[in-house]
Amino acid sequence: MPRRTHKKSRNGCAECKRRHVKCDERRPVCSNCVASERRCQFMGPARLAQTSPSNSQEYASASPATTSSPGQEPIQAPSGFSEDAPVNMLHVELLHNLLVETASWVSATHRPSEMSFPNMLQIGLGAPYLMNMLLAISALNLSITRPDRQDFYRHHATRLQNYALSNFNSLSPEFDEQNCIPIFLFASTLGMHLLCDTLVFRDGLFEDFLDRFVQYIRLHQGIRTVTAEGRWNFLQQTALGPILSLGAQIPPMDVEFGPVCRELFERIQVSESDEARIKVYHQTVQALQTVMTVIDTGLSSNGGLNALIAWPVLISREFVDLVSSRQGEALVILAYYGALIHARRDKWIFTDGGRFLVESVTQYLGPSWHEWLEWPRKVLT
Repeated sequence: MPRRTHKKSRNGCAECKRRHVKCDERRPVCSNCVASERRCQFMGPARLAQTSPSNSQEYASASPATTSSPGQEPIQAPSGFSEDAPVNMLHVELLHNLLVETASWVSATHRPSEMSFPNMLQIGLGAPYLMNMLLAISALNLSITRPDRQDFYRHHATRLQNYALSNFNSLSPEFDEQNCIPIFLFASTLGMHLLCDTLVFRDGLFEDFLDRFVQYIRLHQGIRTVTAEGRWNFLQQTALGPILSLGAQIPPMDVEFGPVCRELFERIQVSESDEARIKVYHQTVQALQTVMTVIDTGLSSNGGLNALIAWPVLISREFVDLVSSRQGEALVILAYYGALIHARRDKWIFTDGGRFLVESVTQYLGPSWHEWLEWPRKVLT
């Protein structure tokens, strides 16, 4: 089973260094910057794939084929890999994988009228942060589908993602007619990358995982700024229109609860006396019901994959705070989400992440919560 390996930088992020505070060096955004909602940028290895030939050669000399950190085995490059060549063959491989192997997890390929991968790549040529993010998720895909070279591909997935974030932060592109499409695609791809990396590559205690998962959700919810009021209609008038129209298939958040969500929320109403929390839980269970409805009714052409990825964006920041504080009811809802993910364990971005969530929450909360968790545990059988 894949496990995450943290590679610390020596100086921490630039923001923590400026503020003279200790940085925990979590990538891509440290905990201090998450908590203070500051822009996090690491000053470590940043010379990664660029869009010009000279810069691609510079990257080749900056990322050796065999790399290691203290106490770790060297990361071996695939046979025949050479960074002295004028063409970076790793990036060619990632590009091929992006075009051929990973097309099935992007809804934009389902209908000819929608944006295709060639369209995305053409846009990426004018937005290095998007191009690097696309190559990063391709490398992440290979780290899972080719376990014999997992460390090598994960190493480059992380570096490409870090460079994409650094490039995006340094440019601070305005959301306008020219940049709205690459910014939206960048945010969406980053969200998928972070979800997969958090669910699949795990180490340490369950509480460590929860901290990373909370960090991921808070980052993913930054996508809301891209589709904020006044921007959604603007995006629908662009080439993204056919893709965004798929959102109309998602039921409204005020749909009635089905039997599973109804029983869950009734338990919450009995156990929770704080009206503000009940309201937060109600909104979160509604988001859960929305995903269930998409899956059960077959509204999505990819089996609800988009809805599952969207759930962390639909929930409120208040609920994320409840997960962060380890509230039992919040963790139960997280286990329900894990059960839905488990049903799509055939997708590389989830693998065994759903089972891990259900089993870990069950063990963490203990026997007194087993009745609450009867449904998600049953899904695993």
